[in-house]
Amino acid sequence: MEVRAARRNERDEVLDLLALWYNDREFFARYNQLDPTFRDELCLVARDGGRLVSTVQIFDRVINLDGHAVSMGGIGSVFTLEEYRHKGVASALMRLAVDTMVRESFEVSLLFAERLTFYNQFGWREVDRRFSILAGGAGLRPANSDGWDRFEIDAFDETRDLAEIAEIHRAYSGRFNVTAVRDESSWRANLRFAGNQPMRPGEGSEEYFPICRERGGRIAAYARVTRFHGVSMVMEFGYRPGDDDAMLATFKYLAEESAGAAISIRRAGDHRRAALLRGTPDSSSASMLVTHTAHDPELEQKMAISGCPIAHHTDNNYMWRVLAPEKLAHRFAMTPEGASTQAFNIFSDSNSLFWTSDRF
Repeated sequence: MEVRAARRNERDEVLDLLALWYNDREFFARYNQLDPTFRDELCLVARDGGRLVSTVQIFDRVINLDGHAVSMGGIGSVFTLEEYRHKGVASALMRLAVDTMVRESFEVSLLFAERLTFYNQFGWREVDRRFSILAGGAGLRPANSDGWDRFEIDAFDETRDLAEIAEIHRAYSGRFNVTAVRDESSWRANLRFAGNQPMRPGEGSEEYFPICRERGGRIAAYARVTRFHGVSMVMEFGYRPGDDDAMLATFKYLAEESAGAAISIRRAGDHRRAALLRGTPDSSSASMLVTHTAHDPELEQKMAISGCPIAHHTDNNYMWRVLAPEKLAHRFAMTPEGASTQAFNIFSDSNSLFWTSDRF
């Protein structure tokens, strides 16, 4: 059994192996072909004789930790053929993954998993995070007497809007710990694979990207949406300082679309992808939106006052590992042990978030 980094001429074979997982080869191909940080040495494989039997990929990302741009290795695309499970193959790959990330100077690592105890043995620790459930978004009321009239919901156009959206992302998401740092290259790549849960085998994934303008003017807020396990998931959002009303208008619009209700806010542009919001309507989930808001208590308070109280769902399939405590110690000006503790305090802080749109 060989356990090593993949070779360039094995890329198609890796994708053929991963296609057995979701029956959706294109889902994985988007990352391998469109992610500018993809490197064969970060794609690890186990080969038994003439075939690949297991694989794991390290995703090269940078996150914000207390104002520092910190290199993060994301663990994903972990798959082993059924007949090779429980035989130590995946464990050998995970040990190699840790060694590879240390060699490649990653400082922390993130993965999403259900087999918590499996990853615990290699140093990852689960951390609670909170998803937000917006069940009453369609009933949001405007705070001002002019209602929603000053807003217009448009459809994102990459050529026209990316620079402005990236500016809002830097200003809004950049305020919070653990958010991914995106340059122009990573932004353009992320737009190709952000809706990263297949809706149905063979279809790949899509996202709906509405923006909220002050009528005919600048972009004040945005949201990125997909269908996630049958529910409308706002994978990421952002708004300019002081423009929380525009964010509320965006949530109201999305909830109305999700419920198939009359739209109360003027629209412009091509909104055919809004169909992603509409599954099979029923009384419990027709207008429900799931997103992250716990990091922004002021927004949550305003939403509650405006008619949409937020419920939270705690999830612990969110796992972190510190790979280079000495580097973090230098960044945080403390001992390595103290830096590791500080990192986990940040990971678990409700004011930190990692957008679903950055998931791998």
